[in-house]
Amino acid sequence: MKFSKTDFNYELPNELVAQYPAQQRTESKTLILDDKHSILDFKDTLKHFAEYDLVVLNETKVRPARILLQKDSGADVEILILQKTTKYRAECLAKGLNRKKTHQTLYSPNFPVKIKIISNASKSIEIEFDQDIEKLCAEIGKMPIPPYLGREAEELDVERYQTVFANDERLGSAAAPTASLHMDDEFLKKVEQATQVCKINLNVGYGTFEPLADGLIDSATKLHEEDYYISTSSADLINNTLENKGKVLSVGTTTLRALEAAFDLKAHKVLSGHQSTDIFISPGYKFKVVDGLVTNFHLPESSLLMLVAAFAGKDNIMNAYNYAVQEKMRFFSYGDAMIIKKCLSKS
Repeated sequence: MKFSKTDFNYELPNELVAQYPAQQRTESKTLILDDKHSILDFKDTLKHFAEYDLVVLNETKVRPARILLQKDSGADVEILILQKTTKYRAECLAKGLNRKKTHQTLYSPNFPVKIKIISNASKSIEIEFDQDIEKLCAEIGKMPIPPYLGREAEELDVERYQTVFANDERLGSAAAPTASLHMDDEFLKKVEQATQVCKINLNVGYGTFEPLADGLIDSATKLHEEDYYISTSSADLINNTLENKGKVLSVGTTTLRALEAAFDLKAHKVLSGHQSTDIFISPGYKFKVVDGLVTNFHLPESSLLMLVAAFAGKDNIMNAYNYAVQEKMRFFSYGDAMIIKKCLSKS
């Protein structure tokens, strides 16, 4: 199946792009996509979670990965840490940086930061810093809220652009798994009482938000690689659910990518351990693990919009998005949610 990203365009008034989160996490609206459309407050969606035998969450933690520096000239430089490769090296995106100059000294308000450009052969560049990257991010890093919000990160983003169950040991994402931002501690506790819950980790990186190239897209198209980890205990829970013909609800597209990438066709089960994936899920893909999906509303022409179209059917999704626009729901990372009750492309 071949298609173009323009096949996944839709009209969205600017005022429907959520600049800030709802006052309370569970106050977000949620479009229930089943045989018909209905809208609930997120706090009233527990019954839909309870219909599944297992709910899977991405427990990754967002790194304050946006580093704002200056050159000697006073010109601004912005570096976004995408993925650490060593204690001092990382794959990054950069604005205002001279990519041809190997050794550079940049300045934070408090201290200089010396960098060495290791590789700049692609959109991202590998940079070696003169100090521990995690300490650097902790001291001067800002939360990497999406650029389409059109504002600088604020104090509220430190809390609200992070899930309530983010695991300190899973620090490594350059963007939040936004479907989970709607859950507060009380709601999560209710879900855990209603059904089984397990956690996996996918470090959200460039692959999740990289703009797609122009031209035709097909099954050979790949995304930028992202690392993920599934513990033995979580893999056992997932595989037991599959073996018993149970239903799996994925909270977020990042969770879904990890689950589908980890499924081994020969063993017919989800594999545990540390792995990476460049999987691009688009219409025509047959899902092996996930039966239901909690997700936000995604950007036009994005890989994530194609993923949900693959899951629920393109016409179904585009109609739902048009309905959400009509109902003035809030879109994107800090926007409202959608629960897709069933997969229409399960193998």
